[in-house]
Amino acid sequence: MPKIDADAHVIETPKTWNYLRPEESGFRPQIFVRDTSDGAPFRPNQKNEYWKIGDRFQTKTNVGDNVPADARDMESIQRRLAHMDELGVDIQVLFPTLFLRPCTKEQDVEFALCRSYNRWLAEIWSQSNNRLRWAAAPPLRTLIDPGRVREELEFCKANGACGIFMRGLECEMLITHRYFDPLYAMAQDLDLAVCFHAGNNSFANHDSFAADTRLSVFKSPVFSACYHLLGDGVPERFPGIRWAFIEASAQWLPYILNEIGITRKGRGKDTPGDLLTKSNVYVTTQRTDNLKWLLDELGDDNLIIGTDYGHKDIAVEIDALNRLGTDGTLPRAAIDKILQTNPGKLYGIA
Repeated sequence: MPKIDADAHVIETPKTWNYLRPEESGFRPQIFVRDTSDGAPFRPNQKNEYWKIGDRFQTKTNVGDNVPADARDMESIQRRLAHMDELGVDIQVLFPTLFLRPCTKEQDVEFALCRSYNRWLAEIWSQSNNRLRWAAAPPLRTLIDPGRVREELEFCKANGACGIFMRGLECEMLITHRYFDPLYAMAQDLDLAVCFHAGNNSFANHDSFAADTRLSVFKSPVFSACYHLLGDGVPERFPGIRWAFIEASAQWLPYILNEIGITRKGRGKDTPGDLLTKSNVYVTTQRTDNLKWLLDELGDDNLIIGTDYGHKDIAVEIDALNRLGTDGTLPRAAIDKILQTNPGKLYGIA
C-alpha cells in the first residue's frame, strides 16, 4: 500500500482564481502589500501581505520556507512530486490555506471562489499521476440549493478529490445542525470522506478570539466538532461516511471520548468501547503527541499522520513519514497502519 501524507497544503496564488467565470471577475481576491516606505517601526506579529476578498482583508500567512517555493506554490508539479519522493511520500492529500479562515458571507462569492479553487486542484491532480489527491471546497452557503452543490462535488470526485474540506465551525453553525444533512448525504453517496480541518468559518468566533488564533480559533473547533458529531450520533445516521479530524494533534481524544460517553449516557445511549472504529473516525497525530501512550489508550485503528507541507506552524513536520517509519520504539504493525492502512481506508485509496 502507498504511504499517504494525510494532511498537506496548497498555497493559493493569483492563478488559483483563473477559473472564475467572466461575470465573476469582480469577486477575484487581490493581494495587497503593506507600504513600509515611511519607516514606521515593525510591530510584533505584523503582516505585510494580505488577501482582500470584498471589503475584508485576510493576512497572507503560514507560508513555509522549509520546502522548495515552486513545489509549495504548485508552480512545478514535477518538483512537488520529486520532493515527495525525497520525503518517502507516495501520495499527498491536499487542503487549502486561504479557506482556513472565514472569507465571505455572500453566497455567490463563496460559490465562485470554491468553484475556481476546485478546478485549480483538479488541474494539479491531472498532472500528478494520481499522487496529489485533494479535499474539495464545498460552497456551503449554497446548500439551500443542494443540486448545485452536488454537481460541484460530482466534478470534484471525478477529478481526484477524495474528501470534503470542512472546519469545526461552519456558517455560524455547529456541524451537527440539520442544515448540513444534505451535504452528509452527498458525501455518503459519492464516497467522499468528510474532513474537519483546523480552521474556522465563523466570523463571530474568529473575530472575537483573534488574539488566540492557534487554540480558540483553529484547534478547539476540531475538538468541539468531534464531541458534537459523536455525542449527537451523526455517524449512526450516515454509516457510510468516513470522518477525519485534521491538524489538531490527537492527544485530546481520550478526554473528548470521556465527555462523549457522559453525554450519550445522559441521552440514554450506550457508548461502545470501539466508538471511533464503529463511527469510521480517523484523527491525525503529530510529533508533539505521546504516541506510545495514545496507542495504549486508543489502539492503532484510527490514527493517521500528515506533514502540513507548505505551512510554517507548530504542526509542520516535513519528514513526519520518514521519522515515524524509522521509529524503533513503536510496533511495526501500528506504524504501517498509521502510514498506509488507516489513511488508505479514510480516503478510499488502495
